[in-house]
Formats: sequence, C-alpha cells, structure tokens
Amino acid sequence: MITPTEQLLPGDADPLWGPVLTSLTTCLCATLTAAGRPACACCLVWGASPPAHDWCDCDCGDGSGQAWVRLVRLDPITDYGADSAGRCGAWRMRAVIEAGISRCVAVAGPDGSAPDCEQRETDALSALADARLLRQAIACCDALADLRVEPDTMRPTGPQGGCAGAIMQITVEA
Repeated sequence: MITPTEQLLPGDADPLWGPVLTSLTTCLCATLTAAGRPACACCLVWGASPPAHDWCDCDCGDGSGQAWVRLVRLDPITDYGADSAGRCGAWRMRAVIEAGISRCVAVAGPDGSAPDCEQRETDALSALADARLLRQAIACCDALADLRVEPDTMRPTGPQGGCAGAIMQITVEA
C-alpha cells in the first residue's frame, strides 16, 4: 500500500472543509458506538462514488460493516455579493457531503436458497436503525451547528456483495 509522505492536519488540507469533514466523521463514528452499533471501519474517504463494500465480512469484534463520510463536490457561490469572492478568487463554497453506513445482509445459502422473510426483516430493521443513527449523527454534530445545512433524501444502498445500508447527502454552505 502506498501512503502519503506527510500527514496533513484537517485545517492544513482545507481550513474550512477539512475540520468540517473530520468532525462529521467523528460524530458519525461516536453516534454508532454510543448506540451499540459500531462499524468495523468508520472513515473519511475520497472518491467519485461511495467506497467499496470492503468491510462486510460481518465479524470484526464489537462492530460490523463500515461507515463513511466523503466530499461529493464543492460548488462556488456566485451571487457576487460583497463577501462572495476574495481578491484571489477564494469564493465562498457550498459543499455536498455524503455520509453512509453499510452492513452485512443475508444472502443465498450454499444450496441457492433465498433468505427467508425473518432474515430479510432483520436486515431491514437493522438498516432502518442505521438510517436513524445516520440522521441523528448529522443533525446533532456540533461542527455543523453554525453552518447552513440542507438535508437531502436518505436512500438505501444494495444489496450488493452481501452488503446493504443507507446513504444521506447534505448540502452545507459556509
């Protein structure tokens, strides 16, 4: 595995969005842990799409699955008001941020038999609990308290490769 040669602090990476993203990740991880539903991996990630379901092996001690926060995009705010752009073009920005959780779900048995209704209901209720905790983590995160936050639709993901979960995007204006 190739790693960066220097470790950047969130504020060094980006003075505004670095701390917001790392704090939201901390909020998500802490909310899941406090509810007794920790994830095997709970990370800030980078990429054009949600991370691969790498942690859906169903067993990592106290937790299961994975949780993440990622920057989807940054859009400039071009209202050209007095505080819209600095001399060097440092526009105010609107960020679309995604947070998600995926966990193991029942799959076909070795004989090809489909999961029964009880297994499917257990998976559905587990995903619903995670969706609630995801919303709670975002709504209660102090890092977002003084920013304008617009939640988008919560949507299910999967099942894919024995994993399913929930994703929520928010738009944050600073």
